[in-house]
Amino acid sequence: MILAVLQVMWLNLIRDRGALAMATVLPPVIFVIFAAIFSGTSGDDLQLRVAWVDLVNDDDTARLYERLAEDETLRLEAHTGATGLDDVRDLVRAGSVDAAIVLRGTLHDVEDGVPPILVIADDSRAIAGPMVAGRVQDAIGTGLPDVELSRTLAVVERMLGGFSAEQEQRLEAARAGASEGGGGAVGMESMPGQGGAVGGVNYYAGAVAMLFLLFASMQGAASVIEERQSGIVDRLLMGPGGHYVILAGKWLFLTLQGLLQVSLIFLVAWLGYGVDLFGNFGPWLLTTMMAAAAAGGLALALTAACGTRQQAQTISSFAVLLLSAIGGSMVPRFLMPGWLQDLGWITPNAWGIEAYQGIFWRGDTMVELAPYWGVLLGIALISFMSALVLAGRWSRT
Repeated sequence: MILAVLQVMWLNLIRDRGALAMATVLPPVIFVIFAAIFSGTSGDDLQLRVAWVDLVNDDDTARLYERLAEDETLRLEAHTGATGLDDVRDLVRAGSVDAAIVLRGTLHDVEDGVPPILVIADDSRAIAGPMVAGRVQDAIGTGLPDVELSRTLAVVERMLGGFSAEQEQRLEAARAGASEGGGGAVGMESMPGQGGAVGGVNYYAGAVAMLFLLFASMQGAASVIEERQSGIVDRLLMGPGGHYVILAGKWLFLTLQGLLQVSLIFLVAWLGYGVDLFGNFGPWLLTTMMAAAAAGGLALALTAACGTRQQAQTISSFAVLLLSAIGGSMVPRFLMPGWLQDLGWITPNAWGIEAYQGIFWRGDTMVELAPYWGVLLGIALISFMSALVLAGRWSRT
């Protein structure tokens, strides 16, 4: 009997060529994508976007730039338009870069005790600041040893009251041949968000919300397959509106279901972690409605394209894993290789997460949030229209 059940299930899989192809092709594809993501978070593929703001522009800072440009973990972007620290902070807070390196004083200067290099990072990207600061310090120690020695000697000279002419001559020779150095040239500034909670909580509230929107929508949309197989859809198609009414009703349900789910997630974030939900209720509600509509539309389009429930289950699982992985619901996108960060913008997850980050962390205005809403709404409408087109064959079969 056991073998008979095994045989039946195996034959069903073989006869359903679509499900068979998905069951055999999609697993290795998922592996390749996840391998690229998770190897990039800790290996040589990790690339941080770093703004380079040189307010000094001398030979030493130029040498430091050349040294850091050779570091494959940093993607330096020179920003000549930034004239002060406030401009740089705005750049980092907006998420245009992961961190910023500001050269605000000559590298040899130790008079005022202020580090000449300042690394600015956002708390929502907690790992970026220390990593960039470490890379800068390493570049100075290995690429500019004369600078490190000069800074150390300047401190010693202040403590001793000066060097003699003979000591100066020896120190100059040592400075020219230096190969190692100390620290003190690099300072760090970490910017807190405006939402009350720590950056990780703000981020993963939105990330988990987008993940479960997709999961729940895919599960809810799968009921279309059962209704088609049981004949319910055939009876509904005889009524006014046809498949338009069926899909519109399901889209509305999936959107409202998503709104309820995300509400529960953010209520817990508000109660347990201090996320300022009710202080940003309007933008949050708009973002959630757009995100839920986008997830519902995608789920209906994928389901309408499938012929059997087994196909729908396989492709929906693949879609959720893929979109969530490259969209940032599992790992923050700034930890991914550059090509995956760019690819992530095709997913609703990336746009939804950035919208929630803008609301609860950066304090974006409605105008600044409008592009995220526009993209989510566009995904929702295009997906729903695709579902209508794909479901048109129901009336012809």
